[in-house]
Amino acid sequence: MHMLDRSSPFLTTAPPGPATKNAVAGQVLRHALLTCDIVPGSAFSEVEVELRYRLGRASIRGALAGLAGEGLVTPLPRQGWRAAPITGALISSLIAARRQIEPMLAKRKLSTAEISRLESLVMLDVALAGREDLQAITTARVTDRQIMDVIAIDSGVFQRKWLMEVWDHCTRVLTFLETGEDKYHPASRADLVAALRAGDASRASAELLRDIDAFEHFVGQAALKRSDFSMGAMEKRSARRVRDKSTSNATTSVPPIGTLDTPRRS
Repeated sequence: MHMLDRSSPFLTTAPPGPATKNAVAGQVLRHALLTCDIVPGSAFSEVEVELRYRLGRASIRGALAGLAGEGLVTPLPRQGWRAAPITGALISSLIAARRQIEPMLAKRKLSTAEISRLESLVMLDVALAGREDLQAITTARVTDRQIMDVIAIDSGVFQRKWLMEVWDHCTRVLTFLETGEDKYHPASRADLVAALRAGDASRASAELLRDIDAFEHFVGQAALKRSDFSMGAMEKRSARRVRDKSTSNATTSVPPIGTLDTPRRS
């Protein structure tokens, strides 16, 4: 899932057919939310989305309804939608959820095909370890997510859905809190995959918890460096104020959604 690249990965050479428009709209808007192109906490209208992402209004409405079910947006009656804010309470709940559900993956019995796929991904994972360039960090994060997706694929429908949503929200938190100097480097999953392959649930659980500890430490330190963020609830802005500011600052270009509401990350 290429969530860290701000260019759209959903461009195609031909317009999608009627059966795929809703799915494409959902992918485009999820990407915009996870990369904070739609700024957390900002209010926006379906018209703004239509202009910026060139999506059909019906597909936008259906996609946003689905994303609301994942907690990424909430409807604002008669006004539009709001991207879920990133708060200290959200971060705490994500960490608690990960500590509760990820260790269950330590008991996964991997198939031969899954082991083969994971070993290929781990080779790339190890090759990228320690590299500081942005492309390497981005690729390492994508690879890390692919590894975890494979491990979670046969964990049960409800548990897998919960994991996907928690990991998506964690991606959004990292994107929001990172700055040009501070980037999250995922640890190599080589030891985790080796433990799962050997059937060592205790060792696998320890590796999963180690990654959660690293995530918790990074976001805690990153939040402390943000003058516009505290681990308490973020300031709530009214939808009316956001819409009034958007109207008064309108130009012929279409700015990233929410940039008039919440300061952009440096």
